Amino acid sequence: MVYAEITAKEQLSKFTLGTVQLGMQYGMANKTGQPSTEEAFRILDTAAASGVNSLDTAVAYGTSEKVIGEYLRQSQNRFFVTSKFKVLGEEPLKELAAQQNQTWEHLGKVDMYFFHDAKEMCTYGKQFREPLERMREQGRTRMLGASVYEADEVEAFLENDWMQGIQIPMSILDSRVVERGLLEELEKRGAVVFVRSVFFQGLLCMDQVPEKYEFLAPYVEELRDIAKSEEMTLQEMSVAYIRDLPGISSLVLGCETWEQVRDNAKLLSIKNLTPGAVEAIRAVGKKVPIAEAMDRILGKKK
Repeated sequence: MVYAEITAKEQLSKFTLGTVQLGMQYGMANKTGQPSTEEAFRILDTAAASGVNSLDTAVAYGTSEKVIGEYLRQSQNRFFVTSKFKVLGEEPLKELAAQQNQTWEHLGKVDMYFFHDAKEMCTYGKQFREPLERMREQGRTRMLGASVYEADEVEAFLENDWMQGIQIPMSILDSRVVERGLLEELEKRGAVVFVRSVFFQGLLCMDQVPEKYEFLAPYVEELRDIAKSEEMTLQEMSVAYIRDLPGISSLVLGCETWEQVRDNAKLLSIKNLTPGAVEAIRAVGKKVPIAEAMDRILGKKK
């Protein structure tokens, strides 16, 4: 396993296990559904044995927090745990407190606590700052941050100097953050940067592009050709490209089975891409109609 230094005395595995699949069925490539508790524990055991020391979860991920909490209470394995809250009601402060308490009940202390929706960061950031910083003072979390979808939301995050971590979507199909120079800004800030959707919701793991995303097929084929020239699979190239971008702390990869955890852990040790391949990937990324793709993923467009 490869690691990133996030503090002077702390290293984070470049592979963070995304655990939404432990609490619900998720992802366009999901074939097995939600695992049993026994299977979930094996997934977490395999992650630890593979050198993974970071987990990503959220209140909104069904029973994921609860499953992880049950595992941690019976295991000697320890992880850097990130969880997220999402305010849904008409009393935001009351809702925040309820979700904080739920996370505390399931997990105890978490290492990072995130806004799950960057729009809520923009709406409630000033209002929530005091209760979130109090959470940190009470020892319930070490760091605060936000999960975002859009490049503009990365810029909004950078305006909140009291936050230490961010989770962003990025892949060889989605180069918005790279093209805007925002990775460099995050690196200057010293933010802990998690990248999710490395396989573009599972699309880059499929043999064929689903009909809903058929407009992306030409770009996927171009990327397959680049991967072939590097003697890599599309998945290997997807991981190598994001892993080696400056300022990236960890890649959040979801897994349905313990075998996928083992295989994804191996991906993190794949060779570096050649400079020519990196250039070619960026050239493809500039052409991808990412706004339309994101609208379909977020259900704004069928």
